[in-house]
Formats: sequence, structure tokens, C-alpha cells
Amino acid sequence: MKRLIQMLSACCLRLMALIIAAITIFPLPALSMDNSPPSSSTTITIQPLPLQDLTVGLGGIFQTDYRMYTGDERADDQFHIRRAQLELTTWVRNWLKLNMEYEFKNNTNDHLMDTYAEIFFNSNSIRIGNFKKPFSLQFMTEDDAVYFAERSMGTYLSADRDVGLMLRSDLLNNRLFCSAGVFNADGDDTNSGSDEEDTPETVARFVLAPFADGSSAWLRQFQFGGSATYAKINISDLNVTVKTSGMVDTSRNIYVLTHNTKFGVLQDVDDRRRMGLETAWAFHSLAIQSEYIALTLTGLKPAGVPANDANLSSWYVSALYFPTGETPKFQSGTLQPVKPIREFNPETGAFGALGIAARYDHFHGDPDWITPDAYVSVRKADGYSLALNWILLPMHRIILDYTYTDFSDPIRVRVNPDGSVDYIDNENAITARYSISF
Repeated sequence: MKRLIQMLSACCLRLMALIIAAITIFPLPALSMDNSPPSSSTTITIQPLPLQDLTVGLGGIFQTDYRMYTGDERADDQFHIRRAQLELTTWVRNWLKLNMEYEFKNNTNDHLMDTYAEIFFNSNSIRIGNFKKPFSLQFMTEDDAVYFAERSMGTYLSADRDVGLMLRSDLLNNRLFCSAGVFNADGDDTNSGSDEEDTPETVARFVLAPFADGSSAWLRQFQFGGSATYAKINISDLNVTVKTSGMVDTSRNIYVLTHNTKFGVLQDVDDRRRMGLETAWAFHSLAIQSEYIALTLTGLKPAGVPANDANLSSWYVSALYFPTGETPKFQSGTLQPVKPIREFNPETGAFGALGIAARYDHFHGDPDWITPDAYVSVRKADGYSLALNWILLPMHRIILDYTYTDFSDPIRVRVNPDGSVDYIDNENAITARYSISF
């Protein structure tokens, strides 16, 4: 498996080198083919220099939640800001884009989000900057096309944002979507990096939609694909924390693996590998998707103990249905935001769109690296989610999400004033979200 990932990484790097070399050869008119900036009500055109028009698009997302828990052990019901982002997209030419996105929330690892330059040529592009690594269907799907309060537990085993270089291609008449790149391996933080020796992380994702142009409506929206990452890492890069839907933006986790383990402080680590498989299908008002994600950390070496690997995995299956008749679609390998057929209008009685989403979610942690008396990690967790989405306008949505998660082992939640400790072996989280995006 390791050799396969290394061979895949080498092929991706060679392919990117060939494409970059091709850019320097192609005339600029070829680069600009079919890459006009998308029309938008928030797009303006300015002229800073003679004959140099800039098309500027302004976007953003604001989400505020109220989350409550059943059970006396959880006393942290509260309102909080889930996302507060502003995005500025500038088309310098119809083949050259600059994107800058900022997160205004305080409790985040890095305020700089998708900030990059991108060069387009035909159905391909090269992106450089800070952005999402191409891994996993749910991770690459935009926030306003996620129909639960949170993504599955497997997203914490997935890749994240980092600084790097990526090639994207749409091939075979929009049947095959490929992304591959090299990135820093030290996590979602552009402000700092490790002083230790690190090698770039190689990441690749492909999605095949074999019947995209077919005559069968049943199969037109079927797709499947896979993702992989590989990086030689150091101890400072080792920080795995897995959360449930109800633990997002809290200090609680269902699995923790850092350089400080039950065997003592780690002295060395070899590499980090991820593998993902995905499939999705949509027909009329129904969309179904499923993924499997595995994370392997090799050569974890505590002092005085033989080196060993850590293996974690997760999978989910979810369904989305619109009784109001809207049709969810997969495009360029990801699920797209759904627009209501009849936008909410009190004067005409138009209701907007109603979407119902259900998901089963399973996480499996490596029991060999759990400290039994710490009560911060579990061997297994099973989550069940049901979410109602009221989409009033394309940019205006209200979500009510209920997620029940069952743990194989107890987790400590608080120490009481009398010294007693409260534990939970399941979680019932109800999230009400108000969301505006543009």
C-alpha cells in the first residue's frame, strides 16, 4: 500500500510538471478559452488602469447556532457563531483569478481561509496559495451544500487546508474530475510552521461520472471516486482529534492522539497516509452519498517501546430528499447548493424549499493508543442524524438537526465542585441554525 501511494504521488508530481511547462508554451488566447467569470448580483467591474478591467465578486457566509443537549451531565447549552466569513474574488483576466477569504471567528486555528491565485486553461487550472486539499466528497463540498449541522466524524480523519500547489482537470467531456497537488504537511495554519525537517504532502482525488452525458436519467447523476494522501511527518505534525456533531467548537473529543501517549512521549514518527473511497447518486428529488476514510500513522515510537502503527477509520451513508420538488445535483465531483423552485414570499404564500436529510455515521479508533483511565477516547462511535432544511431563498436557510451518538466507552465531561466526575456514554445534540450566504 505504501509503495502504491508513493508511485501515485510521483505520477501526480510529473503530471503537474508537464502541465506547468505547457502553460509557458500555450499562447494566452488559449488559456482564456471558456473561462468567463460567473455572473452574480454581487459582481462589479472596476477599471484601475486604462484598458484593464477587473471583475470583482463579493461573497460570504454567516451561520449562528443554538445547540442543546439532553441529559443532566451536559450543562453547556448555548448560542454560538459557527461561521462568519467574507470572500473577495477578483478576475484579473478571464483566465486569471485571485481569491481571498477571511474567517472573523476568534476560536479558529487560522483566520485565512481559501486565499489563492488560479490560472485556467481550457478545462484545466493550476491553483497556488492556501486552500482545501483535494480529499473526500464531504470535505470538498461547500458549506452551503451540506444539509446537516456538521459533516460526519470522518472529516476529522480527512485532509485540511494548507499552503500548496494544485492541478485540477475536467476530462472525458466532464465525466472524469481529477485534482492533485503538493502541500505543507503541518496542518491548517498559515501563520506558523514547524522548524523540523518536513516533506511536502502529496494529495490526489479523482471522481468518475461514467453516465454524465447518457440518455438514462437514472444513471446520469451517478459518480464514484477515491482520494489518497502521503507525507513524511515529524512529531509536531501529530495531532488527531475526532469530534461528534455536538462537540464542534468545544474542547471535547471522542478520540485524541498526540505526541503524548499512554506509552509516554513519542520520540519519532514515520509517515501519514490517508485513503478514501466515495460514491454518490441523485435522481429527481433524492440524493444519496457514502464514503469510507482511513487514516494510518506509521512508526509511532515511544521511548523504550517498539514502534507501532495507529489505524483509524470512519464511514457514513446519507440521504437527502426534497418533498417540495427540488432536484439536488452533483457537479464537478461535489454536491451543489439547491435553489428553491418557489422562493419564500409571504405575499404570494410561496414557502421555499424543504429538504429532509438522514445519515448513519460510524467511527473506529485504534484501541492500542487509548489511555484507559483518561476517559477522552473511545474505540467506536455510532451516530444517527436527522436534519430538516428550510431554504427560504438560495442564500437564506434554517436547519434543525438532531444527532444521537453512541459511544463504546465512557467520556469524562466535567468534574463537579464536590470532586465527583460526570461521564457520558452517548450524546443527544439538537442544533438550530440560521444561515445566510451570498
